[in-house]
Amino acid sequence: MRRFTMVASFITALVCASTALAQIQAIGVGGGLAFPSGSFGNVSGSGFGANVRGFYKYEGLDNILLTGTIGYFRFGEKEVTFFGQSAGFGYKWSLIPIMSGGRYYFGDPEAKTRFFAGAEVGVHIYSVSLSDDQNNFGSAAATGSSEFALQPMVGVALGPLQVYGEYSLADLNYMGLKAMFVFPVGKK
Repeated sequence: MRRFTMVASFITALVCASTALAQIQAIGVGGGLAFPSGSFGNVSGSGFGANVRGFYKYEGLDNILLTGTIGYFRFGEKEVTFFGQSAGFGYKWSLIPIMSGGRYYFGDPEAKTRFFAGAEVGVHIYSVSLSDDQNNFGSAAATGSSEFALQPMVGVALGPLQVYGEYSLADLNYMGLKAMFVFPVGKK
């Protein structure tokens, strides 16, 4: 039931955003690595995933872009230990970020290489599953949650390639190192 609700919500959001999608001027497709920190680092290993980002630029504001992002990241299993002994099971985390925000690009808008800083706010949908050595649990879903997130970022645009780092400030923090190819799709 939870998956049906999530899929139905995603489809509804896409339908409602059709006018906004018509205004997108570029689409970025990329992926990256995610390194959990804080208490999230205690229960999760490093992760990887992919995301899609839409870009919109207001006329006359050449250095400012608005962004909207959706993605999927899977974090490595971290085995649970009690008093230094393996408990025989571990956690696997996944994350769906749904974010919007903006970027400020430094330098000449016509330059091939431009540095940028930005931030996105939105929601992170987390889920965790339980797995064990003997497959007694299978891959049972333990829980899921939706949390508010803020992600400051810095990076460099090298023509159509963007390389950037971001830090997710949410209940479950992580640092992401990501790369993305950006393709123009609308009016310039």
